[in-house]
Amino acid sequence: MTKRVHEDHKYFEDVVGGRTRKKLNKLVKSSKHVRLKPNGDRVITRIKGIEQPFFAHGDNGEGVGRGPGEKGKVVGYDPPDGQGQGSEAGDGEEDGILVSVDLKEFLKLIGETWKLPNMKPKPAEVFEEVKKRYNDITRTGPESLRHTRRTMLEAVKRLASNGQLDQEQIVPGSEVPVKLITPINSDRRYRQYTEEHIPSSNAAIFFARDCSGSVSDMHCDIISDTCWWLDCWIRQFYKKTERSYWVHDARAVEVDSENFYKTRQMGGTKISPVFEAMADQIEHRFPPWKWNIYVFYFTDGENWGEDNDHLAEVIHKRFSADIVNLIGVTEVCPYSTDQDVHSFLKRNDLIKTMKNFRLAGIGMDSSTSYGGDTDLSEDERNQEIMEAIGTLLKEDG
Repeated sequence: MTKRVHEDHKYFEDVVGGRTRKKLNKLVKSSKHVRLKPNGDRVITRIKGIEQPFFAHGDNGEGVGRGPGEKGKVVGYDPPDGQGQGSEAGDGEEDGILVSVDLKEFLKLIGETWKLPNMKPKPAEVFEEVKKRYNDITRTGPESLRHTRRTMLEAVKRLASNGQLDQEQIVPGSEVPVKLITPINSDRRYRQYTEEHIPSSNAAIFFARDCSGSVSDMHCDIISDTCWWLDCWIRQFYKKTERSYWVHDARAVEVDSENFYKTRQMGGTKISPVFEAMADQIEHRFPPWKWNIYVFYFTDGENWGEDNDHLAEVIHKRFSADIVNLIGVTEVCPYSTDQDVHSFLKRNDLIKTMKNFRLAGIGMDSSTSYGGDTDLSEDERNQEIMEAIGTLLKEDG
């Protein structure tokens, strides 16, 4: 009986696992997972319910405790009131059971489907700490590091070579001579360490966006989903990850993650100050020799015209490949694509020389009003977010 229970339990797990994989594959391929925010290190999703086993009986006279039975009728089960009698769609959740999936497995599926690359540390040596390993022997050193076994071994070898190993000596307190092994200075051996450089596993991720009056709730909603999945993807490759959030209109301010998505200002738009502020933070707070640095900036394409040239100079000078691993600029549903930031950076000669620079766009072909409306459908929105993430993370500039 116990063996049969285990077999049934394994069968149940196989069914649940198969349906879960099928559901997750469908979510990822359709980009609907963009709206799905993990709960900690788990992803919660709902799959169709599994039909429970039941007893059925045939023609057995008077039935079994519930009156006359009919062939195939379920015993001990009454359908909910009104089930199967409705004529309109309900507003409840999808029928089924909730299952929990490890976030790492879900990210692996996303990476395989959308061909996202693994994040790699800077090609230059980046060290977090120096570790001492005592894996060598020397003839000199402090007594606290004396290697007793190796010292005695040297003493035995010396006495044996001199023919003195079997000599007996009188020891105070002993009535008979005994054999002694007494190390001398030349026999002493000491532990010696070598320095091992431990590669850095630290990552600092900078998220920055325009918070001027032209940025709508729709823009912020897209930016929120994009940043969430960028953060999830990069974080899995590093032991320690720090995040820094920035907003700006004509000046830059560092904020917490909540205000990053909510803050609105009515000032003008000037982008270069936020890049200068982030560069200062990298220099003093996240030194490049210790941190792998990722910078992501989001804009609706608006910028004070005379600031564009200065912006390109700041990015080229202070965000080079030896300082940051990757810098990405994403334009979200611009109101115009004639004089926007995306078009300027795409044709700028300084930016073209940067191998660590990425330029992406979301809703670039959509029609956007200053009220924040766009003709992007939900599926198109999610699809373009994932395509932008792939563009930002790609290995070749």
